[in-house]
Amino acid sequence: MKETPIYYPIDTEGPIAEAFVNYRRNAEAKEEQILFSKAVLSKDHSRYLGIEDDHRLPYKRDVDRIVHSKAYSRYIDKTQVVYLVDNDHITHRSLHVQLVSCFARGIAEILRLNLDLVEAIALGHDVGHPPFGHEGEEYLSELSKEYGSGVFAHPWQSCRLLSDIEPLNLGLAVYDGFLCHDGGMKATKLIPRYGKTWEDHFTDLKAKLADPSENIIPGTLEGCLVKLCDTMSYIGRDIEDAISLGIIQRDQVPGTMLGKTNREILSVLSSDIIKNSYEKEFIAISDEVHEALQQLLSFNFENIYVSPKLKMESKKIARSYRILFEFLITDLDTNKEESYIWKNYLQNKTEKYLTETTPVRMVIDYISGMTDSYFVRTLEKIFVPKQIKII
Repeated sequence: MKETPIYYPIDTEGPIAEAFVNYRRNAEAKEEQILFSKAVLSKDHSRYLGIEDDHRLPYKRDVDRIVHSKAYSRYIDKTQVVYLVDNDHITHRSLHVQLVSCFARGIAEILRLNLDLVEAIALGHDVGHPPFGHEGEEYLSELSKEYGSGVFAHPWQSCRLLSDIEPLNLGLAVYDGFLCHDGGMKATKLIPRYGKTWEDHFTDLKAKLADPSENIIPGTLEGCLVKLCDTMSYIGRDIEDAISLGIIQRDQVPGTMLGKTNREILSVLSSDIIKNSYEKEFIAISDEVHEALQQLLSFNFENIYVSPKLKMESKKIARSYRILFEFLITDLDTNKEESYIWKNYLQNKTEKYLTETTPVRMVIDYISGMTDSYFVRTLEKIFVPKQIKII
């Protein structure tokens, strides 16, 4: 059940404080005048643990919280597609979420949607990804199931990370956008499930864990837009990365109405979304564009995502996941507060987290929060012998 809301008002004493109150009220009034009738308004923002008021509009405050979080900082060394390659121009997770945000916000501005909500969802949606991207997610999920904790799904973990592990008390529509961001290419029209409640969100969380392939529809137009833009933002970018690494050649890219460069692809896609979604109560693309996108996505899977050139270390990564996972479980069970995971992760966690989280889930949370390089450094620190200095 939802807890009784706690209200943290700003100091309204004095002319400066009163001015800030008026500034915000004016901004909220302006939203109602400018935004589309089905866009999300700041006045409807809902935090599970209660209202926390200041001069910023609430979804802008959510953006700030995400950007200042530790989880966001770790994006810088999280894999998007290419890992363990020494090339500073290849897309990592940090750049991917910024690309999604820029692309989606450019469209949202024309559609008169809430730009702050779009940005918050876009920037935070992938914080739940473990080391080595989707490949690492598969390895971690197998271990999680083997040890009785069910599947691992990064959209669910994104919500968990910023609500339970590093609690930010974000808005309902933001968490909903995180959870629902995958599966955007399964239809040409995304009709929001308007009016979602916190209880609906908790039900959706259970559904995602029961079946990670469940295509859950967001409760807002903003969430639907990010859901669609997420896939669109990486298809062309992954092609550019693969060409720069010599994995494919430009002339191999299928000739579709979208073009063969990332710039051409995004230009056509943004125009098509706007054309099919403007003043509509849904987000949509044309059948022709959807077909072309599916063609490019299939090409990427066949020629990039499973390329032997990118999977040379896959067996080592899979073994490393198991070795580290099993060590941390055994060490925690045996050594308790003297264990490696306690000293490096659990010692600063809340009493609520420590009492309500199983040891297996603690290890899952710890590993999934690692960057690629921290994962490797942890393996080296625990398992690789070091020179002994005898004085």
